[in-house]
Amino acid sequence: MLNIEQFLCQTFSSKQAIKLARLQTLWSGYGEIARYEVQGLSQPVIVKHIAPPSQSAHPYQWDSDLSHQRKMRSYQVELSWYKNFSGRCQPDLNLPALLAAHQNPDNQEMLLVLSDLDAAGFNLRHDSLTLPQLYAAIDWLASFHGQFAHEVSTDSPYKELWPIGTYWHLATRPEELAAMADSPLKQAAAEIDTRLNLARFQTLVHGDAKVANFCFHDAAETLGIKGIAALDFQYVGAGIGIKDFIYLLGSCIDEYELFQCYRPACEHYFKRLKAQLEQRWSSERVDELIAEWRLLLPFAWADFERFLAGWQPLHHKRNAFSHQMTERALDALNGVR
Repeated sequence: MLNIEQFLCQTFSSKQAIKLARLQTLWSGYGEIARYEVQGLSQPVIVKHIAPPSQSAHPYQWDSDLSHQRKMRSYQVELSWYKNFSGRCQPDLNLPALLAAHQNPDNQEMLLVLSDLDAAGFNLRHDSLTLPQLYAAIDWLASFHGQFAHEVSTDSPYKELWPIGTYWHLATRPEELAAMADSPLKQAAAEIDTRLNLARFQTLVHGDAKVANFCFHDAAETLGIKGIAALDFQYVGAGIGIKDFIYLLGSCIDEYELFQCYRPACEHYFKRLKAQLEQRWSSERVDELIAEWRLLLPFAWADFERFLAGWQPLHHKRNAFSHQMTERALDALNGVR
Protein backbone atom coordinates (compact mmCIF):
# COMPACT_ATOMS: atom_id res chain seq x y z
CA MET A 1 0.00 0.00 0.00
CA LEU A 2 1.27 3.42 -0.97
CA ASN A 3 2.45 5.73 1.81
CA ILE A 4 0.33 8.76 0.94
CA GLU A 5 2.15 11.23 3.15
CA GLN A 6 5.48 10.22 1.60
CA PHE A 7 4.04 10.48 -1.91
CA LEU A 8 2.75 13.99 -1.21
CA CYS A 9 6.09 15.08 0.20
CA GLN A 10 7.94 13.76 -2.84
CA THR A 11 5.43 15.22 -5.30
CA PHE A 12 5.42 18.72 -3.82
CA SER A 13 9.04 18.77 -2.55
CA SER A 14 7.75 19.15 0.98
CA LYS A 15 9.09 18.06 4.33
CA GLN A 16 5.76 17.17 5.88
CA ALA A 17 2.24 16.09 4.92
CA ILE A 18 -0.50 15.57 7.50
CA LYS A 19 -3.89 13.94 7.09
CA LEU A 20 -6.43 16.41 8.48
CA ALA A 21 -9.66 14.46 8.03
CA ARG A 22 -11.33 11.62 6.21
CA LEU A 23 -14.18 13.18 4.28
CA GLN A 24 -15.87 10.17 2.73
CA THR A 25 -15.58 6.44 2.22
CA LEU A 26 -15.80 5.44 -1.43
CA TRP A 27 -18.79 3.35 -2.57
CA SER A 28 -18.62 -0.30 -1.51
CA GLY A 29 -15.48 0.32 0.58
CA TYR A 30 -13.18 0.96 -2.39
CA GLY A 31 -11.10 3.56 -0.56
CA GLU A 32 -11.58 7.03 0.82
CA ILE A 33 -11.43 10.75 0.17
CA ALA A 34 -9.39 12.74 2.66
CA ARG A 35 -8.00 16.24 3.19
CA TYR A 36 -4.25 16.66 3.66
CA GLU A 37 -2.11 19.60 4.65
CA VAL A 38 1.19 19.74 2.79
CA GLN A 39 3.90 21.98 4.16
CA GLY A 40 4.74 24.69 1.66
CA LEU A 41 1.35 24.71 -0.09
CA SER A 42 -0.97 27.62 0.56
CA GLN A 43 -4.08 25.41 0.65
CA PRO A 44 -4.89 21.83 1.68
CA VAL A 45 -5.28 19.17 -1.00
CA ILE A 46 -7.90 16.48 -1.46
CA VAL A 47 -6.69 12.91 -1.94
CA LYS A 48 -8.97 10.36 -3.56
CA HIS A 49 -7.39 7.02 -2.66
CA ILE A 50 -8.73 3.98 -4.50
CA ALA A 51 -7.76 0.68 -2.91
CA PRO A 52 -10.15 -2.15 -3.93
CA PRO A 53 -11.07 -4.40 -0.98
CA SER A 54 -10.68 -8.16 -1.05
CA GLN A 55 -14.42 -8.34 -0.30
CA SER A 56 -16.73 -5.61 -1.56
CA ALA A 57 -19.24 -4.11 0.87
CA HIS A 58 -22.03 -2.82 -1.39
CA PRO A 59 -24.86 -1.43 0.79
CA TYR A 60 -27.51 -3.19 -1.32
CA GLN A 61 -25.60 -6.42 -1.99
CA TRP A 62 -24.85 -5.69 -5.66
CA ASP A 63 -21.43 -7.33 -5.49
CA SER A 64 -20.09 -9.02 -8.61
CA ASP A 65 -17.09 -9.05 -10.90
CA LEU A 66 -19.05 -6.88 -13.35
CA SER A 67 -19.67 -4.34 -10.58
CA HIS A 68 -15.98 -4.36 -9.67
CA GLN A 69 -14.87 -3.83 -13.26
CA ARG A 70 -17.36 -0.99 -13.69
CA LYS A 71 -16.04 0.80 -10.60
CA MET A 72 -12.39 0.41 -11.59
CA ARG A 73 -13.14 1.63 -15.11
CA SER A 74 -14.89 4.65 -13.58
CA TYR A 75 -11.74 5.71 -11.72
CA GLN A 76 -9.68 5.44 -14.90
CA VAL A 77 -12.27 7.55 -16.71
CA GLU A 78 -12.14 10.17 -13.98
CA LEU A 79 -8.36 10.38 -14.24
CA SER A 80 -8.61 10.75 -18.04
CA TRP A 81 -11.24 13.45 -17.60
CA TYR A 82 -9.03 15.54 -15.33
CA LYS A 83 -5.92 15.02 -17.44
CA ASN A 84 -7.32 15.58 -20.91
CA PHE A 85 -10.71 17.30 -20.86
CA SER A 86 -11.38 19.33 -17.71
CA GLY A 87 -9.21 22.22 -18.90
CA ARG A 88 -11.83 23.03 -21.55
CA CYS A 89 -14.21 24.07 -18.78
CA GLN A 90 -11.94 26.85 -17.55
CA PRO A 91 -12.51 29.64 -16.69
CA ASP A 92 -16.29 29.42 -17.05
CA LEU A 93 -17.02 26.45 -14.77
CA ASN A 94 -15.73 25.68 -11.30
CA LEU A 95 -14.39 22.17 -10.65
CA PRO A 96 -11.33 20.63 -8.98
CA ALA A 97 -7.91 20.71 -10.62
CA LEU A 98 -5.80 17.56 -10.82
CA LEU A 99 -2.49 18.22 -9.03
CA ALA A 100 -0.95 14.75 -9.14
CA ALA A 101 -1.83 11.09 -9.71
CA HIS A 102 -0.44 7.63 -9.03
CA GLN A 103 -1.38 4.16 -10.28
CA ASN A 104 -0.21 0.68 -9.33
CA PRO A 105 -1.36 -1.86 -11.95
CA ASP A 106 -0.37 -4.79 -9.72
CA ASN A 107 -2.94 -4.13 -6.98
CA GLN A 108 -5.17 -1.61 -8.85
CA GLU A 109 -4.41 1.07 -6.27
CA MET A 110 -4.88 4.63 -7.52
CA LEU A 111 -4.39 8.10 -6.10
CA LEU A 112 -5.85 11.37 -7.38
CA VAL A 113 -4.61 14.54 -5.72
CA LEU A 114 -7.07 17.37 -6.33
CA SER A 115 -7.45 21.00 -5.38
CA ASP A 116 -9.69 21.67 -2.38
CA LEU A 117 -13.02 23.23 -3.36
CA ASP A 118 -13.74 24.14 0.26
CA ALA A 119 -10.56 26.20 0.39
CA ALA A 120 -11.60 27.89 -2.86
CA GLY A 121 -14.81 29.10 -1.20
CA PHE A 122 -17.23 26.33 -2.21
CA ASN A 123 -17.63 24.92 1.28
CA LEU A 124 -21.39 24.32 1.47
CA ARG A 125 -23.30 21.14 0.58
CA HIS A 126 -27.09 20.90 0.36
CA ASP A 127 -29.66 18.10 0.32
CA SER A 128 -32.36 20.38 -1.09
CA LEU A 129 -32.07 23.66 -2.96
CA THR A 130 -33.75 27.03 -3.10
CA LEU A 131 -34.89 28.05 -6.55
CA PRO A 132 -31.85 30.34 -7.13
CA GLN A 133 -29.52 27.52 -6.04
CA LEU A 134 -31.30 25.04 -8.31
CA TYR A 135 -31.06 27.41 -11.25
CA ALA A 136 -27.36 27.94 -10.56
CA ALA A 137 -26.84 24.16 -10.75
CA ILE A 138 -28.93 23.98 -13.94
CA ASP A 139 -26.81 26.82 -15.37
CA TRP A 140 -23.66 24.83 -14.57
CA LEU A 141 -24.99 21.76 -16.39
CA ALA A 142 -26.28 23.72 -19.39
CA SER A 143 -22.93 25.48 -19.79
CA PHE A 144 -21.10 22.17 -19.44
CA HIS A 145 -23.31 20.51 -22.05
CA GLY A 146 -22.99 23.48 -24.39
CA GLN A 147 -19.21 23.34 -24.15
CA PHE A 148 -19.01 19.72 -25.34
CA ALA A 149 -22.07 19.44 -27.62
CA HIS A 150 -21.51 17.94 -31.06
CA GLU A 151 -23.27 16.10 -33.84
CA VAL A 152 -22.64 12.36 -33.75
CA SER A 153 -20.09 11.03 -36.22
CA THR A 154 -18.34 7.70 -36.64
CA ASP A 155 -15.27 9.02 -34.80
CA SER A 156 -16.03 9.92 -31.19
CA PRO A 157 -14.06 12.89 -29.84
CA TYR A 158 -14.15 11.46 -26.30
CA LYS A 159 -12.73 7.95 -26.64
CA GLU A 160 -10.95 7.94 -23.26
CA LEU A 161 -14.22 8.47 -21.41
CA TRP A 162 -17.35 6.31 -21.17
CA PRO A 163 -18.80 5.64 -24.64
CA ILE A 164 -22.16 6.21 -22.95
CA GLY A 165 -22.09 8.37 -19.83
CA THR A 166 -24.11 7.96 -16.58
CA TYR A 167 -23.70 5.18 -14.07
CA TRP A 168 -27.09 3.63 -14.86
CA HIS A 169 -26.95 3.12 -18.61
CA LEU A 170 -28.33 -0.17 -19.77
CA ALA A 171 -25.21 -1.85 -21.20
CA THR A 172 -23.49 -1.74 -17.81
CA ARG A 173 -26.53 -2.84 -15.79
CA PRO A 174 -27.62 -6.29 -17.03
CA GLU A 175 -27.93 -7.62 -13.46
CA GLU A 176 -30.36 -4.89 -12.43
CA LEU A 177 -32.38 -5.41 -15.62
CA ALA A 178 -32.63 -9.13 -14.92
CA ALA A 179 -33.83 -8.36 -11.38
CA MET A 180 -36.76 -6.25 -12.62
CA ALA A 181 -40.23 -7.67 -12.42
CA ASP A 182 -41.72 -8.22 -15.85
CA SER A 183 -43.39 -5.02 -17.01
CA PRO A 184 -43.88 -2.85 -20.10
CA LEU A 185 -40.88 -0.79 -18.95
CA LYS A 186 -38.63 -3.85 -18.78
CA GLN A 187 -39.80 -4.98 -22.21
CA ALA A 188 -39.12 -1.51 -23.63
CA ALA A 189 -35.76 -0.97 -21.89
CA ALA A 190 -33.63 -1.70 -24.95
CA GLU A 191 -35.72 0.51 -27.23
CA ILE A 192 -35.62 3.40 -24.75
CA ASP A 193 -31.86 3.02 -24.49
CA THR A 194 -31.54 3.01 -28.28
CA ARG A 195 -33.63 6.17 -28.65
CA LEU A 196 -31.30 8.01 -26.28
CA ASN A 197 -28.08 6.64 -27.74
CA LEU A 198 -29.01 7.35 -31.35
CA ALA A 199 -29.80 11.01 -30.81
CA ARG A 200 -28.26 13.13 -33.54
CA PHE A 201 -26.89 15.64 -31.04
CA GLN A 202 -24.74 14.44 -28.15
CA THR A 203 -22.48 16.04 -25.57
CA LEU A 204 -20.53 15.00 -22.52
CA VAL A 205 -22.72 14.26 -19.53
CA HIS A 206 -21.41 14.49 -15.99
CA GLY A 207 -23.01 11.11 -15.38
CA ASP A 208 -23.75 11.48 -11.65
CA ALA A 209 -25.08 15.03 -11.39
CA LYS A 210 -26.91 14.66 -8.08
CA VAL A 211 -27.08 17.57 -5.68
CA ALA A 212 -24.46 15.92 -3.43
CA ASN A 213 -21.89 16.38 -6.19
CA PHE A 214 -22.30 20.16 -6.26
CA CYS A 215 -20.50 22.47 -3.85
CA PHE A 216 -21.84 25.93 -3.09
CA HIS A 217 -20.37 29.30 -2.16
CA ASP A 218 -22.20 30.99 0.71
CA ALA A 219 -23.28 33.69 -1.76
CA ALA A 220 -24.37 31.22 -4.44
CA GLU A 221 -27.87 32.70 -4.66
CA THR A 222 -26.44 36.00 -5.89
CA LEU A 223 -23.33 34.68 -7.66
CA GLY A 224 -25.29 32.24 -9.84
CA ILE A 225 -23.07 29.92 -11.88
CA LYS A 226 -19.94 31.47 -10.35
CA GLY A 227 -21.13 30.40 -6.92
CA ILE A 228 -21.23 26.67 -7.63
CA ALA A 229 -18.72 23.94 -8.40
CA ALA A 230 -19.08 20.28 -9.40
CA LEU A 231 -17.02 17.21 -8.57
CA ASP A 232 -16.96 13.40 -8.95
CA PHE A 233 -16.49 12.76 -12.68
CA GLN A 234 -16.31 8.96 -12.60
CA TYR A 235 -19.17 8.48 -15.05
CA VAL A 236 -18.54 11.29 -17.50
CA GLY A 237 -19.11 10.25 -21.09
CA ALA A 238 -21.17 10.70 -24.24
CA GLY A 239 -24.90 11.28 -24.05
CA ILE A 240 -27.69 13.81 -24.24
CA GLY A 241 -27.51 16.56 -21.64
CA ILE A 242 -31.04 16.08 -20.34
CA LYS A 243 -29.91 12.87 -18.61
CA ASP A 244 -27.96 15.05 -16.18
CA PHE A 245 -30.78 17.57 -15.97
CA ILE A 246 -33.50 15.13 -14.93
CA TYR A 247 -31.15 13.33 -12.53
CA LEU A 248 -30.34 16.62 -10.77
CA LEU A 249 -34.03 17.44 -10.38
CA GLY A 250 -34.84 14.02 -8.97
CA SER A 251 -32.00 14.28 -6.45
CA CYS A 252 -33.10 17.53 -4.78
CA ILE A 253 -36.81 18.11 -5.48
CA ASP A 254 -39.64 16.10 -3.98
CA GLU A 255 -42.62 14.70 -5.81
CA TYR A 256 -44.89 17.70 -5.20
CA GLU A 257 -42.22 20.22 -6.21
CA LEU A 258 -41.49 18.29 -9.41
CA PHE A 259 -45.08 18.74 -10.55
CA GLN A 260 -44.88 22.45 -9.73
CA CYS A 261 -41.48 23.48 -11.10
CA TYR A 262 -40.54 20.94 -13.77
CA ARG A 263 -41.76 23.01 -16.72
CA PRO A 264 -40.08 26.29 -15.64
CA ALA A 265 -36.89 24.37 -14.82
CA CYS A 266 -36.92 22.88 -18.34
CA GLU A 267 -37.35 26.32 -19.87
CA HIS A 268 -34.47 27.67 -17.80
CA TYR A 269 -32.19 24.81 -18.84
CA PHE A 270 -32.91 25.18 -22.55
CA LYS A 271 -32.61 28.98 -22.41
CA ARG A 272 -29.15 28.73 -20.86
CA LEU A 273 -28.13 25.92 -23.24
CA LYS A 274 -29.28 27.97 -26.23
CA ALA A 275 -27.23 30.98 -25.09
CA GLN A 276 -24.15 28.79 -24.68
CA LEU A 277 -24.51 27.05 -28.05
CA GLU A 278 -25.21 30.21 -30.05
CA GLN A 279 -21.67 31.34 -29.31
CA ARG A 280 -20.45 28.77 -31.85
CA TRP A 281 -23.47 27.32 -33.71
CA SER A 282 -26.10 28.76 -36.02
CA SER A 283 -29.53 29.46 -34.51
CA GLU A 284 -31.08 26.83 -36.77
CA ARG A 285 -28.71 24.13 -35.56
CA VAL A 286 -29.26 25.11 -31.93
CA ASP A 287 -33.03 24.91 -32.36
CA GLU A 288 -32.70 21.45 -33.88
CA LEU A 289 -30.74 20.20 -30.87
CA ILE A 290 -33.24 21.66 -28.41
CA ALA A 291 -36.19 20.20 -30.31
CA GLU A 292 -34.58 16.75 -30.29
CA TRP A 293 -33.71 16.82 -26.61
CA ARG A 294 -37.16 18.10 -25.59
CA LEU A 295 -38.78 15.10 -27.27
CA LEU A 296 -36.39 12.77 -25.45
CA LEU A 297 -37.10 14.12 -21.94
CA PRO A 298 -39.63 11.37 -21.05
CA PHE A 299 -37.21 8.73 -22.34
CA ALA A 300 -34.46 10.06 -20.04
CA TRP A 301 -36.82 9.76 -17.07
CA ALA A 302 -37.92 6.27 -18.11
CA ASP A 303 -34.30 5.17 -18.55
CA PHE A 304 -33.43 6.07 -14.95
CA GLU A 305 -36.74 4.62 -13.71
CA ARG A 306 -35.72 1.33 -15.37
CA PHE A 307 -32.47 1.29 -13.38
CA LEU A 308 -34.20 2.01 -10.06
CA ALA A 309 -36.88 -0.61 -10.70
CA GLY A 310 -34.18 -3.29 -10.79
CA TRP A 311 -31.70 -1.83 -8.29
CA GLN A 312 -34.03 -0.60 -5.52
CA PRO A 313 -37.70 -0.97 -6.47
CA LEU A 314 -38.89 0.97 -3.40
CA HIS A 315 -36.50 3.90 -3.85
CA HIS A 316 -38.01 7.28 -2.97
CA LYS A 317 -37.09 8.69 -6.39
CA ARG A 318 -39.70 6.38 -7.88
CA ASN A 319 -42.78 8.52 -7.43
CA ALA A 320 -45.92 9.69 -9.22
CA PHE A 321 -43.98 12.19 -11.33
CA SER A 322 -41.35 9.71 -12.54
CA HIS A 323 -44.10 7.18 -13.24
CA GLN A 324 -46.00 9.77 -15.29
CA MET A 325 -42.92 10.58 -17.36
CA THR A 326 -42.22 6.88 -17.86
CA GLU A 327 -45.76 6.34 -19.12
CA ARG A 328 -45.27 9.19 -21.60
CA ALA A 329 -42.19 7.47 -22.98
CA LEU A 330 -43.98 4.14 -23.26
CA ASP A 331 -46.94 5.82 -24.97
CA ALA A 332 -44.57 7.50 -27.44
CA LEU A 333 -43.03 4.13 -28.29
CA ASN A 334 -46.49 2.71 -28.89
CA GLY A 335 -47.59 5.64 -31.03
CA VAL A 336 -50.12 6.93 -28.48
CA ARG A 337 -50.73 10.68 -28.66
